[in-house]
Amino acid sequence: MIQRIRSVVRGERRDEGLTLIELLVAMSLFGVLLAIVGGTFYSITRATTFAAARDQNSRNASNAMNEIVRQVRAAADNPNVGAADTPAFLSAGPTSMQFTTLVATGRNAVPQQVTFSVSAAGVLTEKVIAGSTTDNAYYTFPGAGSTSTIASSIEVPTSTGTPVFQYLDAGNTPLTNGASALTTDQVGQIAFVKVTLRFSSTASTLKNGITLQNTVGLPNLLEPTGDPT
Repeated sequence: MIQRIRSVVRGERRDEGLTLIELLVAMSLFGVLLAIVGGTFYSITRATTFAAARDQNSRNASNAMNEIVRQVRAAADNPNVGAADTPAFLSAGPTSMQFTTLVATGRNAVPQQVTFSVSAAGVLTEKVIAGSTTDNAYYTFPGAGSTSTIASSIEVPTSTGTPVFQYLDAGNTPLTNGASALTTDQVGQIAFVKVTLRFSSTASTLKNGITLQNTVGLPNLLEPTGDPT
């Protein structure tokens, strides 16, 4: 091959073509170049997919957390005629909670009953039932309401993992009932809700999980419930 190069430099023409060795060398060089280009392309594609999945997880976590905080912060007890108020939280479990909230605004605003639930498939849904009243003072929540999907790709915690929803009393002491929902006595003591959302997309094989945690103060529930209206 060296002789061939020298011949080319001296301007000599050779018509016998490439030898087998020269062809093998050329193919080897092409294979190395192809491997480099292919590896670079794969790395860029993988990094781009990871960044897109991470960004989507961040957006989902932020949107879901904003909606939960918006509804939970305005949680309030529901007055009853001649009886003790109904506690704001009707049920409070590690992956679901149902409560009465005063978040609705506007001239025709009414209390709402809201249920947040995370399914075994990692889908967060929100069910809202608008209050109904005959005297503009005491409300009930009849009907099926409306259900919407807030987010998906949520990692459902194991029995030993951090629950999606945790509850604390006015002294910041956790209220727990194992892996089950809180008892009737405990739901009347809720003053804070700690929300932990971890999103992980399957769009990328790399670890792209995003964890967002927020402790929501409930200004309407700083005192235990129970006073009759």
